[in-house]
Amino acid sequence: MRLTSAPGTTGDLANDTTYDVVIVGGGPVGLATAIELGSRRLSVLLVEREDGVVRYPTAESVDTASMELLRRWGISDEVLRSGFPADERRDISFVSRMTTYELARFPRPCNADRRATTHGLSPEGGVWWPKFWFDLALRERAAAEPTVDLRYRWTCDAFDDGTHGVTVRLSSQAYGRRTVRARYLVACDGAASPVRKALGIESLRDSADVRARWQGAFVSLPGLRERVPHAPAVQYYLVNPRRMILGSLDGGDLWRVTYPLAEGESPAATEVRATVADALDCTARDVEVLDAREWSGDAVVAESFRSGHVLLAGDSAHRMWPSGGHGMNTGLGDVANLGWKLEGVLRGWAPDALLDTYTAERRPHAERMVRRAWHNYRADNAILPDPALDDPAEKEARDRAGERIVATRHTEWRSLGVQLGLCYTKSPLIVPDGTPEPPADPEKYVPTARPGHRAPHVALADGSSVLDLFRGRFTLLNIAPAVDCGALAQTFRTRGIPLDEEWVGADGAREVYGCAIALVRPDGIVAWRGDACPADPDALVDQVIGRSANDRGTRELTS
Repeated sequence: MRLTSAPGTTGDLANDTTYDVVIVGGGPVGLATAIELGSRRLSVLLVEREDGVVRYPTAESVDTASMELLRRWGISDEVLRSGFPADERRDISFVSRMTTYELARFPRPCNADRRATTHGLSPEGGVWWPKFWFDLALRERAAAEPTVDLRYRWTCDAFDDGTHGVTVRLSSQAYGRRTVRARYLVACDGAASPVRKALGIESLRDSADVRARWQGAFVSLPGLRERVPHAPAVQYYLVNPRRMILGSLDGGDLWRVTYPLAEGESPAATEVRATVADALDCTARDVEVLDAREWSGDAVVAESFRSGHVLLAGDSAHRMWPSGGHGMNTGLGDVANLGWKLEGVLRGWAPDALLDTYTAERRPHAERMVRRAWHNYRADNAILPDPALDDPAEKEARDRAGERIVATRHTEWRSLGVQLGLCYTKSPLIVPDGTPEPPADPEKYVPTARPGHRAPHVALADGSSVLDLFRGRFTLLNIAPAVDCGALAQTFRTRGIPLDEEWVGADGAREVYGCAIALVRPDGIVAWRGDACPADPDALVDQVIGRSANDRGTRELTS
């Protein structure tokens, strides 16, 4: 059986067309950027050099923060209609080998029960959403935006960054060469990122030791689940005869297999087939290799996420080990941060300097996530093959191994603090309130509305979430209706800055938010909170949109 997705749309482009934004790269982060900008009614062209067919699936893990973003776009429930069974548990199993003993198991609920993973701390939860269906859901959502043009099989050959925008030279085998213009270009063109290289932006690496080569294979293994003694799992981590990871792609016969390569090892497809068969104690006839690719892990972050009118997002800005599934999810966080800032500058209600805060806010977070993924990878690397674990008489050895695995590996799948603990407290856009920073725990998330943190979930009377009141604009959250904040709301309106006012009387909201009024940014981050309207609403608005005192003086003189 072979499973691939459908190709993306293509077509001709008119020379000298001008867009607000050109996006280079049509992977999940590029498509997400198109959705976010399209939902803001900005004109967008996305170009992708490949045809959009997913032949080799990666990045199945979509975390809670990403699902909250997809919820805002109205597509989080599409996971239940994907090709991965909604009732398939997402357990992680560590085994001595596939035909002998299980050493440890990390239970996780199915996609249909995703909200159980957050224990009331979010209206969403993490899911397993293989790329065949995840990319398609994003593509269909992007294509539904009337201001978004998707063009697959178009290559960005070069670009020139000028005073007022970017000139982008494109080519297609079917349609030839075209030139388009845009105010901004967003590079979502992957780890190798030709755009980043053309800009000369360096990537910073802590150590050369972070790099390593792995073999990946997309395989069909008919009847595997029936042949092995272990309970179903979405991933199996094999210790013997060599370290190997199997990830389920359809709840049935389709799997992605990855394993580290030794120095000098560079197997051909036939060797991959034999290696997988040996690890699974089956014959080569039981393994069909649908695709095989070597890949290299890394742990680096770009020096800057911006150069002039060009911005980096996703793997072009940060590359991390897949351990923990943080790579794509960090890229989707880039999109949430960048989208409203581009809108503000393009619509004229925010200064160009607002885009400089994209690097200031996202780079420290990316560095944290890179370190987190590197920690997970090193912990996995410490689990070495041991033939004794397959010996029926060595139960004590297996028990000890299982205890070590639980002790060293559990944080990879208990990471709600990492997922929801996003904070930009050192950002110049955030108005601090003097309260202490809560302790950071990668496993446990403690809700806080301290400025710079994600606005916490509170269940509303109708069963929805306070997060559903955040629609991608600034939101003035009134938790104590007796407090008048009309002057602040009027300042936003006078400036032409999109603002929603919402009144929340839900039980516990005042306790969770710790204030009467909270100003929530378009990306769901609390920018300011207080118990009374600020004395100088203009100064507050200036700060949260990145306008300096000098900018403010100029604005007042010209208004």
